[in-house]
Amino acid sequence: MERLRKGKFFGNSKKTFDLNGLTVVDSEFSNFQSCPWHYHENAHFAFTTGGHLVETHRKEKIRLSKGFLMFNYSQDPHFNSDYSEQVSALHIDIDKAWFEKYSVKPGVFEGVIKLYDPALKHLFLKIDREVKNFDDASPLAIEGLVLQALAEMMRAGEKKKVKKPAWAQKAETILNDRLAEKLSLKELALETGLHPVYLSQQFPLYFNDSFGEYLRKTRIRRSLSLFPDRTLSLAQIAYLCGFSDQSHFTRCFRAITGTTPAAYRELLKNSGA
Repeated sequence: MERLRKGKFFGNSKKTFDLNGLTVVDSEFSNFQSCPWHYHENAHFAFTTGGHLVETHRKEKIRLSKGFLMFNYSQDPHFNSDYSEQVSALHIDIDKAWFEKYSVKPGVFEGVIKLYDPALKHLFLKIDREVKNFDDASPLAIEGLVLQALAEMMRAGEKKKVKKPAWAQKAETILNDRLAEKLSLKELALETGLHPVYLSQQFPLYFNDSFGEYLRKTRIRRSLSLFPDRTLSLAQIAYLCGFSDQSHFTRCFRAITGTTPAAYRELLKNSGA
């Protein structure tokens, strides 16, 4: 089985930058068929910026489509297949010395982590823009953005350590599956079998958000999967994700990601995603 050393990835490297322990590789795969079983020496981020493919691990298959982001720290063997005609990806390889330099303990990250947080994806779109328009300020910008991403992941990891009871898992499923509906607290309490007052008290303990905040974040996360479809207007995306109007969508999007839907779509366009 092939072991890929620091900064090495399959595909054709359009650009490669070595940044004090970070190796940033902008790759493309033209009419690629597959790559063999392999594993990576270092931890790395993989951000799919165009096309799609399938990554097969021993326990699961992951479809990597445009905008998909993941982090691999496990040295878990895998192979890639089912490439579309044109695929592009941004990889950021992180060596152990870089983690040590910033006192980041990589052991808090386990295995292959699929990252769906809208704020994280926005950070990687910024990194992709820095790579495509690289100048003397880019090394500092990229390193700062990677540290931001790891900090967000550590915060999310702390939240996941709290085991959710059955009612919380059910509430999570309901809120995710019925985004476009206007659920009332009474309905949610009835379906989870709890008193509304008790549900209101307990929900933030397991989700670190109020009902409204959690629902808004989930709707924004869903909206990100629709942005690459340029046949959909921003108003249509807002409607499909359960927002009452585009202005409400814009306010929530800005509060969660730090940018507007229009600016985010332009960033996607400029990155080629």
